[in-house]
Amino acid sequence: MLATLKTLNLALAFFIELAMLVAIGYWGFQLKQGLFLRILAGIGLPVLVAVAWGVFLSPKAVVPLAEPFKAIAKLLLFGLAAYLLYLAGSTRWSLIFAIVVLVNTLLLYVWRQ
Repeated sequence: MLATLKTLNLALAFFIELAMLVAIGYWGFQLKQGLFLRILAGIGLPVLVAVAWGVFLSPKAVVPLAEPFKAIAKLLLFGLAAYLLYLAGSTRWSLIFAIVVLVNTLLLYVWRQ
């Protein structure tokens, strides 16, 4: 049973990473500026975050960060996504996202995943 919960928690971590990119893109498309800036922020910023995640934070990172810095960077990016959701007017989704991230991160730490 515990092994199944750990596997589900790892899967949730992956979906949270995808949700982070969606949240950042959503914020970009909700900007009140012109179409070019909305497209740039809605597509460009998530791509930039995805590349940074792959290079520094993924399990197969090219330039892996040391553990305390890796955890801090992940929480900062997840926090940014929650904040951008809030700025885009999705207060409820921002709170839900933040709570899910915190619970998932706590379980990842406790289960040493």
